[in-house]
Amino acid sequence: MSNYKDIVGTAVRNNAGNIPSPETGQVWFDSTNIDFKYQFTATSTAWRTANSMNTGRRLYEGGAGTQTAAIVFSGFFSPGSNYVDKTESFDGVTWTEVNDLNEARNGAAGAGTSTAAFCTGGYNGSARVTSNETWNGSNWTEVNDINTARAVHASSGDLPAGLIMAGETPSADSALTESWNGTSWTEVGDLNQARSQVSGTGTYTAALVISGSSGPGATIYTNVEQWNGSAWTEIADVNTSRGAAASSGTISSAALFGGATPMDPVTSKNLTEEWNGSSWTEIADLSTARQTLNGQGTSTLALASGGQAPGGFQTATEELSMNAPVGAWSTSTDLNTARSGQLGAGTYTAALMFASDQTPTSQLNESWNGSAWTEVADLNSAGIKSTGFGATNSAAIRCGGDAGSGYSAISETWNGTSWTEGNDLNQAREQLASVSGTVTAGLVFGGQGPPPAMQTVTEQYNGTSWTETGDLNTGRYFAAGSGSTTAGLAFGGNLDPGNTDVTELFNGSSWSERSDLNTARHGLIGFGTTSTTLATGGGDPVKANTEDWNGNTWAEVADLNTARKHLSRASAGTTTNGLVFGGTPPVTAASEEWTGSSNTIKVLTD
Repeated sequence: MSNYKDIVGTAVRNNAGNIPSPETGQVWFDSTNIDFKYQFTATSTAWRTANSMNTGRRLYEGGAGTQTAAIVFSGFFSPGSNYVDKTESFDGVTWTEVNDLNEARNGAAGAGTSTAAFCTGGYNGSARVTSNETWNGSNWTEVNDINTARAVHASSGDLPAGLIMAGETPSADSALTESWNGTSWTEVGDLNQARSQVSGTGTYTAALVISGSSGPGATIYTNVEQWNGSAWTEIADVNTSRGAAASSGTISSAALFGGATPMDPVTSKNLTEEWNGSSWTEIADLSTARQTLNGQGTSTLALASGGQAPGGFQTATEELSMNAPVGAWSTSTDLNTARSGQLGAGTYTAALMFASDQTPTSQLNESWNGSAWTEVADLNSAGIKSTGFGATNSAAIRCGGDAGSGYSAISETWNGTSWTEGNDLNQAREQLASVSGTVTAGLVFGGQGPPPAMQTVTEQYNGTSWTETGDLNTGRYFAAGSGSTTAGLAFGGNLDPGNTDVTELFNGSSWSERSDLNTARHGLIGFGTTSTTLATGGGDPVKANTEDWNGNTWAEVADLNTARKHLSRASAGTTTNGLVFGGTPPVTAASEEWTGSSNTIKVLTD
């Protein structure tokens, strides 16, 4: 296959300005601005909000595992002086309480996996302890103690081998390191700097000890030391000194997040730093600033949970997503008629806009061919606040709404040229939502109707008739949906009063709650699948926010050019390509296209 040099005869093209459509990685000379330039795919790093823990607590490194399979244990929580023996397991979606430690404590250290871990030391309310327990995936077992009682220390490794280092002993901050061989602990080489409230990550033969403090009101360290299996060596410092932070990763690729400077809850940090094996760089901040939190995983897929912040002990859980492609919205051709509350079907190159909340134009429809909107045949009946879906611009469903005389159960089908009335919904209602269905397999849910006003009713369409299935857990209207009849997603909506951020997953028969949106809102739209979805727009107040769902959590990624609610989408859109149109306030004809990855042009500098 020919490359760029084969085709044009030179590796660097001379062009007056930017090349209209450069290839990723292609270098050219901008003769107008006298610069060498190149294009690369834009990426973003961010913390995504996940489901909260069951028990808020400060942890001090009491955890083990990965971003999708972790456990946390021990800790301290209010009210009162409560030392925790509770253990929670995380499966990448939800936290579940499992069997407790044998000894309740705070400031313990742990390492390993969600099915094979150890918990050492800590403070039990009266003394620092030497206790050591191992976890087999179901139960904790007391095994041989560590040699020196300590708390708020660091740890690394995976069973059967592990390492603990530093911490508060009964007499002073410690530089002591102990190695675990699966049976007993042995003292090995000391750290260069004694300290406590440190962070640790890596294995028992290749570990990092990061930052830390020498007690309340005393020195906060930037020091980082690396373990080679026999001795510690000081390496490059972190940028921001802190104690009681969390860490994840290896000696060549690590992350440090949260912590405090000085050591009090008011100064909790949200800073995250990345280690590349030679230096530290500040990257995306945590959403919730906190200290004494727990960290697991790798430098690019880290998990942060629990901790203490000015508002108290935390249950918040966040997941780090590194270098994800960044999508963008671009302005497209306007609808012929400005409107809001309209419905959508099809794809970003072949879409259908139908119905709306504006009278007397609520029956008007428009078809999109990828470049222009054209008016097509009207609906049979006027109606507002309905829902609809369809995989193409020649096959769509519209159902429910307000026909002017009350809640409607009407259902109409579009065949590309005309609308035909079909079998009604079982439950008349308006302001309901739908997944990205087809004319032979659809799903609608929620809405507003006869008491109870906040509807939970869910109905499936088989191409002919509607059948009621499992209800939503949270009744709401003006929600959004994506996915299919067997794997659907519902998110956002209005609870009257107030917006909701609740997300629910449909498995074909029932709904289960998942991680919430970052921004509660109603009148938003969404497209995609249960593993990758985009949610955008909404109110109140009106939003431009766009959030990306990765199958477990939401993260804000990009804003619409025109903030609005009650907009619609080509319901078969994806997180790679999508189309949205219409909305309010004010009522608009604006259309925008989504591209799942965008490019950046950079100037080569000396």
